[in-house]
Amino acid sequence: MSGSATAKDVPPALSAAVDRSGAAESFRNTGRAHIPSVLTEATAARLFQCLSKETNWTVTFNNGRDFLDVENATAEERGKITISAWQRARGTFQYLFDNHRLTRQGERYSDAAHYYARVVEFMNSPALLGFVREITGIPQIAWADAQATLYRPGDFLTVHDDETGGHKRLVAYVLNMTPGWRAEWGGVLQFVGPSGHIEHGYVPTFNALNLFRVPTKHFVSLVAPFGGLRYSVTGWFHGR
Repeated sequence: MSGSATAKDVPPALSAAVDRSGAAESFRNTGRAHIPSVLTEATAARLFQCLSKETNWTVTFNNGRDFLDVENATAEERGKITISAWQRARGTFQYLFDNHRLTRQGERYSDAAHYYARVVEFMNSPALLGFVREITGIPQIAWADAQATLYRPGDFLTVHDDETGGHKRLVAYVLNMTPGWRAEWGGVLQFVGPSGHIEHGYVPTFNALNLFRVPTKHFVSLVAPFGGLRYSVTGWFHGR
């Protein structure tokens, strides 16, 4: 894009080249699907710009059942939070990364002038919801929540299955938006089978959508100290 005014006007849209039948077959057989090049090139470029340059990040983590957010954390504060999270992760569910909430219940983004307002509208549009229903074969999908996420070196998400009381989560999603990621950097979405072994993994891939059925045991591996910045938009597709 040649100018910011033009960039702001890029409407989020699905790519016409998506292999819908292949993705649907994968989801039908395994309960998950990896869909590369899911957005148009212009949409992907604009969303990456938004994530990497136009987002106010908040450190988010848990301490047992307490879910905590720290805004404007200094490097020293972030370091202390990270070490404490690593220690808790030895024996219980734990996560640590940066996030920015886009929509909790499908409501509009708080700043109508921001590009995220268009992203939220797109995530709950008939085109996108219909696409996900087609891939998953789940007609009950009705709306999506969303958060922008940034995993830095040392960040992680331990094993869980997304099944939480009070929610009707049907399908989890990760829209990866990091170019040039390497598998050895970590930050890999990994699925755990009944035997406790890793069944499959999706390396963060620019402009790729990962879908998987809820409940499914999974985790995001620790981003290596020599890794990069892992950007994505994540959340769940819900039933009414």
